[in-house]
Amino acid sequence: MKVTDFLKVELLGNNFVAVKEYEPVTDYETGELKGYKLGVSIQDEGSDFYFEKIMVGVKNSNPTLKVSDLKGNKTRPVVLKGLKMGVINDNIWFNCTDVLPKN
Repeated sequence: MKVTDFLKVELLGNNFVAVKEYEPVTDYETGELKGYKLGVSIQDEGSDFYFEKIMVGVKNSNPTLKVSDLKGNKTRPVVLKGLKMGVINDNIWFNCTDVLPKN
């Protein structure tokens, strides 16, 4: 049995709220925008991780939920498209391919 056996995005639930603005992520060498980081609160009451805050890497420099939509530290329900998680050096990482507004 491995630690990665327990890393299932399904355990996080389906209800997420963005709790702050996007933070840009740039390429170290070129300074080019690669994507964003986004603080997200898990709001699924059925999840063991309910109310935990995670930092999610957004691997998209032009997410569907625009940077301007989150200006001023607004909270907003979101859908994290393509959410993945893993472990590097005993730290859990999260990333997604896009952030969508939840209707």
